[in-house]
Amino acid sequence: MITGLAFVALAAIWGSSFLFIRIAAPEFGAILSAELRVAIAWACLWIVSIVTLGPSQCFQRPRFEPRLLVLGLINSAIPFALYGAASFYLSAGYLAILNALVPLWGGLIASVWLGQPFRWSLVMAVLIAATGITMLVNLGPAEANMQTVLGGLACAGATFCYALAAQCTRRWFAEVSPLRVARSTLGYATLALLPFSIPDIAVATPSAAGWFSIFMLGMLGSGLAYLLYFWLLRELGAVRASSVTFLIPGFGLIWGAIFLDEVITLTVLAGLGLVIFSSLLVQRSAAPVMPKANGSSP
Repeated sequence: MITGLAFVALAAIWGSSFLFIRIAAPEFGAILSAELRVAIAWACLWIVSIVTLGPSQCFQRPRFEPRLLVLGLINSAIPFALYGAASFYLSAGYLAILNALVPLWGGLIASVWLGQPFRWSLVMAVLIAATGITMLVNLGPAEANMQTVLGGLACAGATFCYALAAQCTRRWFAEVSPLRVARSTLGYATLALLPFSIPDIAVATPSAAGWFSIFMLGMLGSGLAYLLYFWLLRELGAVRASSVTFLIPGFGLIWGAIFLDEVITLTVLAGLGLVIFSSLLVQRSAAPVMPKANGSSP
């Protein structure tokens, strides 16, 4: 029950992310928007750590941890920058459809790296999800040019990074608390993006809506969402947890109906049914979760 609620809550939080990215990235630049997003999330999780664990547990002598650095790069720094760049050329609808590739990449990586059998039902689930998402979102025309191709490749690269990061988290940090993993990886991502974000500072022209969007992305879309996501990775496994991407467009439309008076049609409801079915299909077809050790560290 708790796992299901966390799964739905994560989809609801990330359902608003593409809208915020579309607002923030053009005003801040792809790299600076990614840098501010992870920095705000890092600061928020430090506050959570101090409140829940106490200063003595948090302010210990820092030590370099290469695996957390790698995870910070492939789970935050690189995909955030890629999505920011793609948002210049693709609508939020196309971003949402390509985001559904994460479970498929996860199944391929698990098959090649971990020797798990590849389940073709994952391909079916992704196709069903893509069909449902197409019914959910207003795609509009996409010009057949190099910019569109590059935007699509950027999204595909971002989803591959997310899938690889999910497998690395399960393999490397099964006994580490989600709070520590989220806080540390966001910290490394902040440091990694900092030198590349400096050129964007001189040309950034953020509005009030841009600042609001970047803070929402940092506090909710990365801070709170990462706590939920890393916990779900431990509970469900990489492929099952990543199927949350199927539900994101549906929640995007729900928020639009609530706050923007957008109309939900029968076609939208049918599409939402397809993406829910595809997510359930992944839950049933993914490899079983390996037993976890009981220990954890902050």
